Amino acid sequence: MFHKPNSCTQGSKKDFPLRKSDRRKLRDRVIETLFTGSATSDSPTASWIDRAEKLIDDAFIGGGEILCRKLKLESGNVTLFLRTASEQSHAATTEPSSGDEQRILMNSFPITWPYTTSTQPILLEMEDIDRKLHLVPLLPLLAALPPPPVTQSTNSTDSSTNDTNDWPNTQIRSTNNTDERRYRIPSITIHPSTSKYLIRGAHLMKCGILLQYNPTFSPPWTLRQSKGLVSIRILDNPQILAVGFVERTLFREYCYSKKTNAKRDGISMGSGDWKDSLNGLVGVDTKGVGVEIVSCYGDDLWKIGLGSSNSNAKISDGVLLGVTNPLGGGRYDDGNFGNVGFCDGRIAVPILEVGQDDVSSSDYEGVETLQEPEEQSIEAVDGMEGLKISNQTETTEKLTSYANETSDATDENEIDHNAILEAAFYSSLLQLLTSKTPLPVPVSTYSAKYLMSAVPQSGPRLDMKQTTYKKIGPFLLEKESSGVIKIAPSKDKKDKCAFLIGIEKSHPDLLAFKRQWKREMEESGQDPTLAMADSKKKKLAVVDLFLIPRRISDGMQLPEDEVKAMNAKTEERRGTGYLTKTECRAILDNYIQKEGLTDPQSKNKMILINGPLCDALYRPSKKNKAADPDNTYYPTSVSCKDLIDQWMSKMDAGHALVEMPGSKILHLSRGEPKPVDIEVEFRQGNKKKFLTRIRGMEEYGVNAELLCNDVSTRFACSGSVEASPVGRAALKKGRVELVFQGHLSEELTALLTGDEKLSTHGGVKGSEFSLPKSVIKVNLRKGVPASKKR
Repeated sequence: MFHKPNSCTQGSKKDFPLRKSDRRKLRDRVIETLFTGSATSDSPTASWIDRAEKLIDDAFIGGGEILCRKLKLESGNVTLFLRTASEQSHAATTEPSSGDEQRILMNSFPITWPYTTSTQPILLEMEDIDRKLHLVPLLPLLAALPPPPVTQSTNSTDSSTNDTNDWPNTQIRSTNNTDERRYRIPSITIHPSTSKYLIRGAHLMKCGILLQYNPTFSPPWTLRQSKGLVSIRILDNPQILAVGFVERTLFREYCYSKKTNAKRDGISMGSGDWKDSLNGLVGVDTKGVGVEIVSCYGDDLWKIGLGSSNSNAKISDGVLLGVTNPLGGGRYDDGNFGNVGFCDGRIAVPILEVGQDDVSSSDYEGVETLQEPEEQSIEAVDGMEGLKISNQTETTEKLTSYANETSDATDENEIDHNAILEAAFYSSLLQLLTSKTPLPVPVSTYSAKYLMSAVPQSGPRLDMKQTTYKKIGPFLLEKESSGVIKIAPSKDKKDKCAFLIGIEKSHPDLLAFKRQWKREMEESGQDPTLAMADSKKKKLAVVDLFLIPRRISDGMQLPEDEVKAMNAKTEERRGTGYLTKTECRAILDNYIQKEGLTDPQSKNKMILINGPLCDALYRPSKKNKAADPDNTYYPTSVSCKDLIDQWMSKMDAGHALVEMPGSKILHLSRGEPKPVDIEVEFRQGNKKKFLTRIRGMEEYGVNAELLCNDVSTRFACSGSVEASPVGRAALKKGRVELVFQGHLSEELTALLTGDEKLSTHGGVKGSEFSLPKSVIKVNLRKGVPASKKR
C-alpha cells in the first residue's frame, strides 16, 4: 500500500496531536487489537503480555505526543498515527537480571518507548470494501513488543505437537481455554529469499506460504478473531517483516468452509480437520495472492523514521547509543528497528540458530546462514529450547559483513537502469530531430516507438520499474523542468504528461550527449551519419532497373564498360549490367553525340536515325514481320522525346530490392518483382465468413511460421501453414501458404508494409515488417466486399 514514493504524505495537510482522552481510547483499541483473553488469567504468556502492555501505556499515555495524519490513497482514505521520540534516553531496562532464563529474556525487552531520536508510525486506521474500520499496528510498534512464545495444547498428546524447538518459526498452538491471555494476530513464516519481493512492493502469493515453515498454521477461528489480519516474518528471524490481510477469497474458503467449521472444543474432527483444508489452498503449485500487504519493511512508512533517525542519531566513540533490541542485536534507532538481519530496506536475512533436527538443510538452499562455532547463549525454557541468542557484538559484525559482501556483489552485477534510460532518452531525441518527425507526439507512442527502440540491442535491456522513476511520466516531467523538452497535459488535465510537444535543440545537455556520442562512434571506427541512419527503422523498396539487350549493344557497338555498369555508384551493381533509367539515357545521349545525329537545321532538335540505331529500335522481329509484312516503317528522323521512349521500351526489365535508409542493395533480379499474393474468399458453404490466404512472403525474408503466429496473436484469429494446398496453384519447393480466419486483407497489408494508416485495427501497431507496398497484391474473389462489415 505504501511502496510508492510519497504515499505516506499523499493528500495530507498537517499532522495534529491527539488529546489525552483520545490517546486513552486509542490505547484501549490497540490492546483489544493485539491481545485476546482475560487480563486476570494465569497463563504462561500473561507475564509477557503484561510487559508488552506497559510499553503500550508508555507509548500512548506517557511522554511524547501521538500525531494524527489524514491520507488520501487510491484504496481510500486512511488515518496514520505517529509517535514522537521519547524525551529521555532509556539506556537499559531497570529490571533485576537474576532468575531463570525465561525471566532474563523477558526482562530484556523495553517497557518504555525505545525510539529516542525519531518519530515513528505506529498505527493505521483503514476501511475495507465493506466500509468496516480496521486498526493495523505497524512495524515500529510490533518491533518493540516481545514476540509471542509458543504455548502447549491441552488436548493434543502427539509428540509432534509438543515439539517446540522450532520457535519462533511456529505459531501459537490451539487451546481450549478461551480465557487464556494471548496474542490475537497470527503470524506467517516465509523463506528469507521471499523477503526481497515483499520489500519491493509485492503481495505475498499463496505459493510463498509454505506449510513446511508453518506446521501449526493458524486455525480458522484464530484468523476470524483477527479479522484476517496477519503478521509476516522470515525463517530464523523473529522480527515482524510485514503486516497485511489474508486475501478475501482465501479467507472465506479457509475460515468459513464446511470442512473448517468444526467446533473448536472438539478433539476428533474427522474429515473436517482444519489442517486438511489447507491442502490446495496455499503452498506449491497454487496461484494468486495469499496476503495483501498493508505495510512492509522498506516501504514509504519505514522511510519516515529512517530520515530522522539517521540525522539525529546519538553516537559516542563510533557506537550508536540507544535501546538495544534483545532479539535483533541492534539499536532501535538504527533505522532497521534494531534488527541486524534487516539490511538497508533491501532484504531480510536470518539471525538465529535453531536445532538442526527441526529445520532441514533444504530449507536453506540458496540462502547463506551465519553461524559461529562458540557462542555465548542463553537457552530459553517453556517451549523455547531451540532458541539461542548469540553475542550481540559478534552477531552484528557477522551480519554487517554479510550485508556488505552482498551489497558489493550486487553492485558489481547491478545494472544502472537510470543511465540506460538517460542515454536512450537523448538518443531518441536525436532520432526525432533527424527524422523530422512532426510534433506533438503522444507520450505512449514516444515511449514505445522511440525511447525503447533507442536502447542498444547488444546491451542490457531497460526495465523502467528498476529505475528511481518507476514510470515514464515522472522522468519526462523532470526533463521538462530542466528545459530539454516540453510536455503538454491531456484535454481533461488529468494526465500531466500526455504529449511531447517540443525539443530544445540547443540545450547544453543534448549538445553534450551528441558530441560524446559522435566521439565514441569515431573512436570505434564508425561513421556517425551512417549510425544515425541505422537507428531508424529499416524499410524495403523496389527500384526499377534496365538491361541493354545483347543485339542492341553489339549492333550499335556501345562501350562495354557503360553497358555492364562498371561505373555504377553502388558496388553491388558494378559489372552486372543492371542500369538505372538515368544511366540508360546517358548511354543513348553519348551515342548521339559521338555519331553526330543531331539535325542542325531542325528547329525542334530532331534526331537523325542512322542504320545501327534504326535496326536496334525500329526493325521488326521476324514474328511481327511475318504477321504484317506491309506494316514496316523506318523513320529517318524523330523527336528527342519519341526516341527516348522507344529506346526505353527496347530495354529488358529488371529490379533491385533495396534497404532504406542507406540504399543497400539486397537482391538483383530480371523481370518484375515477385508479388506477395493476398487472396480473400468465402468459407465453404458460408457467405458471411471469410478466409484469407497469403503466399510469396519468403521472397522478402519473412519467416512464414513466425508470421502465422504473429498474425494469430495480433488479430485473435486462427491460422494454419499449408505446404501443399488442395485445389490451388502449386508452390515452389520450400514455400508455403498461410490461411487465416476472417477478412484480413487490410490488416495484413498494413502489417507487412509497416504502415499503420492502412488499417484501423490496433493489432497492426509496432510491426517489425517493412515490405514495399508495390509488391502486395490483393485479390478479392467473386462476391467478397472490398472491406469487411464492421
